[in-house]
Order: sequence, then structure tokens, then C-alpha cells
Amino acid sequence: MPALLGYLLFLVSSFSFAEETVVGSAPLRGFEAFAQEPALSDAKVSPDGRHIAVRQRLAKDGEEVIFVYDSSDLSQEPIALSASKMQVRTIQWANNEFLLVRFSQDVATLQRLSGTTRLASKLASVSIKTTKWLELPRNRSDRRSDFAKTVKNFTSGQVLDLLEKDEKHVLMRYDDDQNGVADIFRVNVETGASRRIARNSSRLDITYVDEDGEPRLAVSFDEGADALIYLAREKGKRDWFEIGRTVADVNATSKAYASFFVADPAEPNLIYVLSNHETDTAAIYLFDISERKFGEMQFMHPRYDATGLRRITDSNSNKRVVGFTYTGKGQDVYFIDPDEKALNDAIDQILPDTNNFIASRSRDGKTLTIRAEGPKNPLAFYLLRDGRLELLGKSMPYLTEDMLSDVEWVQYKARDGLNIPALVTVPAGEGPYPVVVNPHGGPVARDFWGFDLWAQMLAHHGYLVVQPQFRISSGFGRKHLEAGFGQWGHAMQDDLDDAVDYLVKRGLADPKRAAIFGWSYGGYAAMVGSFRDPNPYRCAIAGAGVSDIPYFRARLGDGGSFSDKAYRPTFEGLNPLDYANSVDVPILLIHGDIDERVPVSESRKFVRKLKQANKFHEYIELQGANHFLGTIYYRHWMKMFPAMVDWLDNTCALQPGRNAESLSAAGP
Repeated sequence: MPALLGYLLFLVSSFSFAEETVVGSAPLRGFEAFAQEPALSDAKVSPDGRHIAVRQRLAKDGEEVIFVYDSSDLSQEPIALSASKMQVRTIQWANNEFLLVRFSQDVATLQRLSGTTRLASKLASVSIKTTKWLELPRNRSDRRSDFAKTVKNFTSGQVLDLLEKDEKHVLMRYDDDQNGVADIFRVNVETGASRRIARNSSRLDITYVDEDGEPRLAVSFDEGADALIYLAREKGKRDWFEIGRTVADVNATSKAYASFFVADPAEPNLIYVLSNHETDTAAIYLFDISERKFGEMQFMHPRYDATGLRRITDSNSNKRVVGFTYTGKGQDVYFIDPDEKALNDAIDQILPDTNNFIASRSRDGKTLTIRAEGPKNPLAFYLLRDGRLELLGKSMPYLTEDMLSDVEWVQYKARDGLNIPALVTVPAGEGPYPVVVNPHGGPVARDFWGFDLWAQMLAHHGYLVVQPQFRISSGFGRKHLEAGFGQWGHAMQDDLDDAVDYLVKRGLADPKRAAIFGWSYGGYAAMVGSFRDPNPYRCAIAGAGVSDIPYFRARLGDGGSFSDKAYRPTFEGLNPLDYANSVDVPILLIHGDIDERVPVSESRKFVRKLKQANKFHEYIELQGANHFLGTIYYRHWMKMFPAMVDWLDNTCALQPGRNAESLSAAGP
């Protein structure tokens, strides 16, 4: 029996859990349990396996602190690394002593200076021996303008590569002269000293540098064709050439494309790419740069798009591919390495009701942290060491299983015959239930089988929640994606309404008690759901929604990402501002006042139109809230959640006077 397999069998039969450290002194109930800030957000093991770094909070709305534990004895007092009122975003080990920490802070001054973001972002290294922080790259004297120096005080670079074979350095993308272009630097994590190794431009963005420090892959954007262009160059050559493109065009040969990294250092002109040029679902291929042609297909799933590679770094600091990732039900992996498959299968046997992912591992592969999440299991982290699986902690420890609901992964037919996957969260009790249709944001995005905060909160209060993966949702192949091009408020909206019919036929939903709620694009869909004719909904809740499509499309053209610009031509359909007079159900609008993705003016404009038309509505503006999870906090959830449930229960009369106590912080 191979040594690894014996180890796995021992693991399955002998795991145990560490005692959990919970947040706060008193149990949280009702809305508070759903609104708490994550108690544990991440856990990473050092390369030598001796330490575990975790992002942890000690209060329901407290600041996040990085604690570093001795992996051999979690009961020992940890090293505390405070981020000084900055919001920690990511942590990763640069070597056995230094952590790399990305953190951010809301700074209105930055928005006035830059004209775009107000989230000041920094990258720092911190020694677990001295606990001293060092901003990367190190500040230096130069001849930049005072304006550039001021903006520099609020911004920093991003890690491009950890350079596992060079423990003292990392590769960073960094806008050194504040000209809007991030060049590539080799940065010393101990001193902050940096050296530029490649220059980008407004037309070229390097995405991959090989082990010799040579830029090999890049992207650019063709404004005339609204195309995201993928570029490569041969080893030792300087000329870039196109190898593929992503375009939102049904007539394009290949809609989806991406390039990853050199497949084998011994064959430096052979790279992995993702494309759907000959399949409906995106597949992974080898591509020969020197021959400029596709090689053999490496992986394709018949129902779901491939998304990338699963790589590990071995004891010799070499990166190797052990599997291919695809969207699946819950962001799945097809393993090609038998040992890696055996390890992950064993973990899944121990944790059967969650999506499990190896978040980090020591170089010798003997110490790992596991990220686990399922519909009734909010994010949790485990330590796997010496055949023992120990619980490091849960993100939301006060959400107990009895407070959470089962989730079904289903598929129904839209009125034109297109198959629409969906997640259905079923509350306690017996149906038919009042139903909330909850479309995702994006809209070129999708929901996954796992813990969903909004869906579980609503189900806890008695609502059946359906999350349709309507046409244009990503991950289900080219036909499904392209069917939604230009269909905002039309066929995309039909898919949402058809979900109600599907659930009614199953006996789960009451057709007379249906509502629609969404955030971002979902907020747009909720606005449209307030005036469609015929209208299946008794009311709507629109969070951070787009109300003025022409304005939003132009805004993405000015300051959006390459991906935003590629899909910009598909953002076409019913414009809510033009239909405010037709709103025929009560609508609650919610928006953060510092939203950077969808400006708060989008909701304010729609509210003004509703007032002029004397339509029944309410508007909640969340002070200090941005757009995404992680920029919306406990105080915002505690304002939003009770208002949403009260709106559905009483204003919409879906469950009138059901339970006044459920609207308090104590909750049922």
C-alpha cells in the first residue's frame, strides 16, 4: 500500500476537532446572528508548517486582527498582529517569517484626488518575530509631482507572483509614477527595496512572468471591437502577438478565452489556455506559442465551463498542475493527480455536507488548512496535521443548524425551452410558502451551492427563496450566456418569472405571495419586477440597482475593467427610469452612499421619479456602505435585515402580523 494512501486511511478513522473559540460573551440570536462580522475569515499555514496565520475578530462588529498560532499546539498564546484600523483583505506567507497583508480603508480624499475609488489599498509585509510592519514597496525620494506623491500615500501594488524559489522577493504590479499604469517590480519583503523588471502601458497589461523574470503573457483591449485581447511572446523574443480574445459577440469564433502559465519549464513555449472555439462549454487546451496553434484538449465538462488550473507547490518549490477547475455545482475540481484526488476524497468523506478546498499547505505537504462551506454550514476552517483534522473556527459561530435551511440544486424550463439551473432554499414547515425570487448580480456571474447570507436569512423568516441562474449567467456554456445578450428586462426577466411558475407547479410556492429582491444587477431586476405587465409579484426590494442603463454603460466605458468593457455592448434592455410611471407594486430601495460599483445616484434618480409619479415606495440609504460583501458591515445589516422582513411581512402582506418579535434584534 502506498504510504500516502495509508496516511489517508488513518486520517479518515482518527480525526478530531479542536475546541472552538467563539466571538463575544453572549449568544447572538435573530438578525444579529446573521449580521455579525465574520469571526474567522482565513487561515494559512507557513511554508515550513510551523505556524498558522488567521484573520479573526473578537466581537460581533469588531476590528479584524491577524493571529499567528503554533500549529503543533493551538492552545499556546498566539502572536497578535493588529492592522491599526485598516480592514484586512488578504493574508499570505512570503516565507517562514514574513506575512504579506493587503488591507484597505475608506478615504474620501482619495476619491477627490483620483476621481474613481475611495478605498485606499495597501500591501505590507510583517515579521512574526518582530511584529513590525513594512509597506511594500518602500517609500523613496523621487521627482514625482506632489499630486502623484499624495495619491501614492493611499495606494499600493498587488502581488503577481510569490516567487517560491526566492524567499526574499515577490513580484508586484505597482503604479510607481501614478500615471495609471502598473509596472512589474521585484520587491524585497524584508527591506521593501524594489527593482522594475518590466514596463506596462495603457495598451498592455502583463499577466505572467516566467521563472527567469521574463514577461510571457499579457492582455490588452481593442476599443473598436470591444474585445479583451490575450497576448503572448516566445521565450527570448520581444514581440507580442494575439493568441485569443474574449468578445460579447454571437458571431465571434471564440467568445471566452484566457491564458494561464507555461505548462513545463522544459517546454517554455507551451502554455495552458481556456477557450470555447470548438465547444459550447469552455475547455482547457495546450497552446504552442512558437507554432501559434492549439494543441490537445486537456479538459472539458459537458455542462459547465472550465475555469482554470489547480496547482500546488512541491517540496522543491516547483509548481505543478494537479487538476482542472470548473464552475460545477459548487466550484469543482477534476483531479488528474491520483494522490491529490485521494487526499481530497478523504477530506470530503470526513466533511460530507460542504464544499471543501485546501486553502494552504506546507511545502512538505504534511500540514494543511481546509476551507469548508455548505448551505447549512457557513464558512469554517480546519487544520489537517499528523492525521488529525481540527476545527480552527467558524465564520458565523452563532448560526446553528436549526436556524438554517436546506438548499436544492434544480433545473426548470424557461418559456422558450432554455434550461435554467437554480438554487432553492426551503424554509421549515410545510408549503406552499411565500416566495422571494433572488437574482444574482453581475449579470455575467452566477450563484454556487453553498452558504448564502440573504437566502438563509429570508428562509429563517419563513420565505422560500429561489436563485435562478438566468440566461447570461456565466459557467453554463456559450449558448446560455449569449441567450442573454441585450435582454435586460426581457428574456432575462422572463427566466425569473418562470421560476415562480415552476415552484407553484411543485406545490412549494403560493402564486399570490411572490416578491422579488436582488442586489446590483439583481436590484435592477427588482426595479423591472415592480412594473412588468403582467406582474407576478406583490412587491419588490431593489438593492444597489441600476436604474439608468445608458449612463451606467457609459460609466463602464470610462472607468470599467477590461472585462466590463468586453461585455458592455450586452447591457441593453428596459430602462427603469423610463417606466417609473408604470410601477404598480410597493418597492423598497436600499443603497450604500459610497457605492463605487453602482453609484448611489442610480437609486436616488429612481426615487425622484417614483415621488413625481406618486408611487408607493420607501428608500433606505446606508451611510458608509459600499457595494460588495466585505464593504457592508454589521451596522448596515442590522438596518437592512429587519426592514426587509417587515416590508415583506407587513407592507407586502405576504405574512401579515406573522411575528412582531422577529423584527427585533432578539428575533425568534
